[in-house]
Parts: sequence; structure tokens; C-alpha cells
Amino acid sequence: MKISEVAEKVELTPVTLRYYEKVGLLPNVKRKNGVRHFAESDLEWINFIKCMRQVKIPVKDLVVYTELLQQGTDTKPLRRQILVDELHRLEEDKRTIQQSIERLKAKIDLYDQGKIK
Repeated sequence: MKISEVAEKVELTPVTLRYYEKVGLLPNVKRKNGVRHFAESDLEWINFIKCMRQVKIPVKDLVVYTELLQQGTDTKPLRRQILVDELHRLEEDKRTIQQSIERLKAKIDLYDQGKIK
């Protein structure tokens, strides 16, 4: 698939995909006569990156993860730890967001009850 096809499928721009390739997040994109050709397996990887970026995992951390992945199975414990650390961060963010939601609901209830003018 060409970059425009991939961009449409994964709902990212070609500019974003080129950037990801430039920084090392898409290191194995094949080229024919200078034109990028993506495989189905590239789509899975791009969707993983997209998912991680949606929860604000920094590109630099994903680059480290990608580099470790390319180094092979010896890096499996390090890669796993990166994911565990990010999961813990997301769980903490979730707790913080939930606390904010509860606080807002309580405040809105005070308005609904006429206790705030």
C-alpha cells in the first residue's frame, strides 16, 4: 500500500506517517523507486503507535521501545517494563480524572439544588 492508502486506513495524515518514519517509529518501511510501500503488518504497528500517542505516551519513549523491539528477544524484559510503566501512569491519570469527574458532578448537583447562586 502507498502512504496515502495507509493514511486513510489508519486515519492519520501522510505527514504524520512520514514524521513517524523520520524519527524511527516506522523503521522497516519498504521502498520501490523511492515510493514507500507498506505491508499489512505495518498497519498493525501504526495502529499500536496511534493508540499509544492517543494516551500521550511521548514519541521519544516509543522510539526507545521501537529500537529495543528491533534488537530482538533479548530486550523483551525492557520492552515489557516500558509498557508496565506506561500502564501505571495511565491508571494514575484515570484515578485523577475520575476524582475530577466526581468533584464536578458534586458541584453541578449544588447548582441543581439551588445551593449556589
